[in-house]
Amino acid sequence: MAQALIFHYRDGDNLLVRLNPFSKLIAMVSYTVIVSSADEAAVFILSLIPLAVAFMIKLPWKEYIKESLFFIALAAMMALFRFAAQHDALEALAPAAAFLSTVLVSMILTDTTMPDKLSRSLGSAMSHVIGKYAYAFSTVIEITLSMIPFIIDSALSMAEARRARGESFISHPLRSLCQLSASILSDLLDKAEVYIDALYSRGYDASAHRGAMPYGACDYALIAMSIASLSIMAAEEVL
Repeated sequence: MAQALIFHYRDGDNLLVRLNPFSKLIAMVSYTVIVSSADEAAVFILSLIPLAVAFMIKLPWKEYIKESLFFIALAAMMALFRFAAQHDALEALAPAAAFLSTVLVSMILTDTTMPDKLSRSLGSAMSHVIGKYAYAFSTVIEITLSMIPFIIDSALSMAEARRARGESFISHPLRSLCQLSASILSDLLDKAEVYIDALYSRGYDASAHRGAMPYGACDYALIAMSIASLSIMAAEEVL
């Protein structure tokens, strides 16, 4: 059975794995806001940051690129349509680079963070604002992140099975897409039911208080850098 690597947690021993998930989430959101608002030249410079981090944690590039063809194709379409409208290669490529950088940052977050740890950290941080509802909200985030790999695995497995039966996507693309989508949705609902039954069988309480994860010096430094970067961007926008 085909199994995807993107948006899966991989065991590792590096700085990103040891960081608190909430500090990584703040950094990801800050980076996404900044790269989405930057000018063309800054986008290409900022796009080097997730690339450097990805090399640092040794992402399996060959598999990741193969499984990210949808995002790459989407970025290429964005660039082509923008170039057709503006006839400027730099302005056409910048949004595509920003989009791919955001996707890569998301992959890095899920590659180095377990969904349950992210849920604990997020729930603990938000509980100071919305109380016990924070843990229920973080549980929804945890289940969503846990189901994303199931969707990708199902899509790869079913596409592989269709190729093995000699079915061609090109001959009837719309029908093939509808059939594949229906099969993925059915499989996803079955897996979600099993997942929920397993939680209920363990007496899982979504709104129950869960202990906070510790913050280290690197976490505080990352949060401070993220907030400072956003503040500088906001000041430049005002000026």
